[in-house]
Amino acid sequence: MDQSKRILVAVDDSEASSRAVTYVATMIGRRSGFRVRLVHVLPSVPPALLECGGSENPEQEERREAAEHAAQTRWLDQAENAARPVLARAKWILRKAGMPISGVETQLCTSTSGEEVVREILETARASRCGTVVVGRESLPGLKGLFQHHVGDELIKRGQGITVWVVE
Repeated sequence: MDQSKRILVAVDDSEASSRAVTYVATMIGRRSGFRVRLVHVLPSVPPALLECGGSENPEQEERREAAEHAAQTRWLDQAENAARPVLARAKWILRKAGMPISGVETQLCTSTSGEEVVREILETARASRCGTVVVGRESLPGLKGLFQHHVGDELIKRGQGITVWVVE
C-alpha cells in the first residue's frame, strides 16, 4: 500500500487530539484505500515506582524487586485501561465519518520519558509504513505559548521523510 495512504494519528484525551481525529475523518472518511493507525503513547512510569537502592540481603532484595515489579504492572494496567476509551472514541469518530472499521488500527506505546514520545511516534510511523503523522495542538496565549514546547514542533524537526500535520 502507498505510504501516502497510511496515516498515524497520535491521540490522547485532549480536545486538540479530538480535533485532529475529526480533521482526518473529514479529509479521508469515505475515500477508499486509506489506513489509519491511532496511537496513544502511555506516560512514563512515575519515578517513585522505579527501582531504588538495593539490599545487602538477597531475599529482601528479591522481595523488594517483586513488589516494585507488581506496582509497575498495576500502574501500567491502569494507564492502559485509561487509554482504551480514548482510542475507542477516536475510532468511533473515524467510523462515523464513513471510514471502514477494517481501515483503522489502534496501538498503545510506552515511553521512558517525555522526550521519548516523539521518538516513539516516529518509530511507530516508520515501522507501520505511515507516510503522514497527525497530532493536535492547543493554542496558548501570550508568553505561555512562547515557552511551551510541543510534540508537533519536534515531529516537524525530526520527522525526515514523513509528512506532519499539526491540527490546532
